[in-house]
Amino acid sequence: MHGHASADILKALEDLRVPTEFAKYEEDSEAETIVRLEQWKENACNVLASLRETLRSRDAIAKTAEPNLLYAVSAFDGGGPWVLDASRTIARNILSSFENADFDLLEGILHDFVKPIFAVNPHPSVSVETGRKLARPAGGPMGHLDYLEAQEWKSHPELFNVLSWCLCHTDTRGVERLWHLFIPPIMTFLDDYQAAYKLQGVHLASQLLKVAPAELLRRTGVDVLLATSLKTCLTFLHNQETPKLIRSAARTYIYLVKYTTARGSAAQFDQLCSLLGDSIIGSIWVYASRDIDALQASVDVIPDVVEALDIGASRYLKALIPQLVFPLIPGPENSVPTAYKLSSARALCSVMRMCSPRIHKWKGTILEAVLRCWVDLANSSQEAEGVETLQAELQKVCAVLAEACRPAAPEIDVRLHSSPYHIS
Repeated sequence: MHGHASADILKALEDLRVPTEFAKYEEDSEAETIVRLEQWKENACNVLASLRETLRSRDAIAKTAEPNLLYAVSAFDGGGPWVLDASRTIARNILSSFENADFDLLEGILHDFVKPIFAVNPHPSVSVETGRKLARPAGGPMGHLDYLEAQEWKSHPELFNVLSWCLCHTDTRGVERLWHLFIPPIMTFLDDYQAAYKLQGVHLASQLLKVAPAELLRRTGVDVLLATSLKTCLTFLHNQETPKLIRSAARTYIYLVKYTTARGSAAQFDQLCSLLGDSIIGSIWVYASRDIDALQASVDVIPDVVEALDIGASRYLKALIPQLVFPLIPGPENSVPTAYKLSSARALCSVMRMCSPRIHKWKGTILEAVLRCWVDLANSSQEAEGVETLQAELQKVCAVLAEACRPAAPEIDVRLHSSPYHIS
């Protein structure tokens, strides 16, 4: 190993430590701080470029220093206000030499650099030694509040990128060995009180589910922890991240339930019903009824959940159909964007396909909404592209409705053809 080169690398890794101020970069309005952080970003890009050149010599760094190197560089493999496009490109070029990182290397990153940060505020429901769900929360009933104080990990904004890189480079065998190092930080992100960190936690949980065996999730009780936390994410309804959080958390929850429960089992059915009935219909549609973006996000995931429930979703038709047709009905109090109407039309198609035996009772309600929307589009001055896309989707709604109500198809055709704006 070249001593001089190694010293240069260690100095570079120190220079790449992401400043704590980036954790509140968007909230900090002091011009002096912003200028200093912008200068740091430019310098970090130059440091990464020099580091790449130094590392071209394979013996430039000791094996024992590789976890330090990967922690520092993987901080730039993703998003964040400290990451320039050029920095990300260079970082990924450096990391490409470690695409086949072994478990010892990943363990070094997680054990030596990630675990100590989260050890200051351990998650009360997870064993830091095993990654298992604790039988009772550590610290008693108020333990959850205690762990939310003095959150040291938030002063390390690079953690999400580092954890994400590690998850991307492990497999089924590796994740079981590193379980106790992955679960505590993932659950800490997921159960934070700030929506931005929850959203990052959902992404990490989604990555975890791609490599974690279902049996391991069940055996450690992490399936229960994840399900509870993902559903809690759907109660954060008045934040900037709410729409993304709804889409990501709901889809990850559906994947988790289908992955860890037997198909067609009572457990699977009950958990999916809880998502649709309690979290979407009973929470989002009630408490965010005036938030168009949150409502549209919830409608975007309706196809996923009703297709998972299949005919079982028919128990919710009294709530689903009125909510989905409402955006299509023009009115002074109902000026929703075209994108929301498109989401509603697509969700309607999924609901009708899955619940076709019960749809005939709703054919009048659906047809009225489709026809009124069609007439409004024909008389509007919206951009042709938006109108044509929505019209095509409305035609699909009619086709799916006719198929679902095959015995009543002649009646539907009569109604469609008698409309002043014929849908064909």
